[in-house]
Amino acid sequence: MAVNENAPAVRLELDSRPETLTLVRGVLAGVAELIGLDPELLDDLKTAVSEACNNVVMHAYDGETGPLAVRMYIEPEAIEVVVLDRGCGLPPLAPADETVRGVGLSVIRALAEQAEFRSAPDGGTEVRMAFAGQRDGKPLFHLPSQPGPDDADASWLAGDAVVSLSPISLLAGVLGRVARALAARARFSLDRFSDVYLVTDAIAAHAGRAAKGGRMSFAITTDAQRLELTIGPFNDGSGSQLSHQGPDYSAASALTMLSDELKVRPGDGGEVIQVVMIDRRRS
Repeated sequence: MAVNENAPAVRLELDSRPETLTLVRGVLAGVAELIGLDPELLDDLKTAVSEACNNVVMHAYDGETGPLAVRMYIEPEAIEVVVLDRGCGLPPLAPADETVRGVGLSVIRALAEQAEFRSAPDGGTEVRMAFAGQRDGKPLFHLPSQPGPDDADASWLAGDAVVSLSPISLLAGVLGRVARALAARARFSLDRFSDVYLVTDAIAAHAGRAAKGGRMSFAITTDAQRLELTIGPFNDGSGSQLSHQGPDYSAASALTMLSDELKVRPGDGGEVIQVVMIDRRRS
């Protein structure tokens, strides 16, 4: 199974909590919407990737939380997904009709065209799954443009969820889903939950016009009734478009009226936007 490790279309980094599965499935649904993914293939993806992620949550860290990463590669002939952890690793491989750390290997193998289970050299486990991109000679999705380089070591990328996407068009389907899932975890009220949708929609629209390069990354951190989003890189000077002095009035209105804090600062070779939203309705 060959994947381009340097250029995933989607890179998702989370803590291995039970609610993590909602975030992963939301990201898959967001990508599927934008590439016109076949519904049956999407169901297979969600089920197999959820199985692999649930295995990390349940078994990789002996009941504690730890890092969980998902990489998604969209190739002409297949979609490939890699789920990684840094936990206790795999025991010796069992027959296909048995289980490894609680995961039915036969379930993942039945849904994926190819599946591999590896112990990582530096500890942990990699589950690699490939799903055919065609059925009866017909493509099951629209191939997006080639993903741009991925800088997984950007110092500003830290939070409850860290996501990197390329091409930029994928952001519109993913950012809002991840932010709303985390706002629900932070126990936002219904009204403030709707505000999160408006803010993330405005940022995604702004990114479509002002992204620097072919990849966009964001990190979201939450606390009780508080959500902080950091996203970039944007073109130098594009932050002025998020003030009432710039031409992007719709984004400016949503961000300035609905954010409790809004900052634009240098970062990642361009500008990084930081937005804080607090739900004082529950205070």
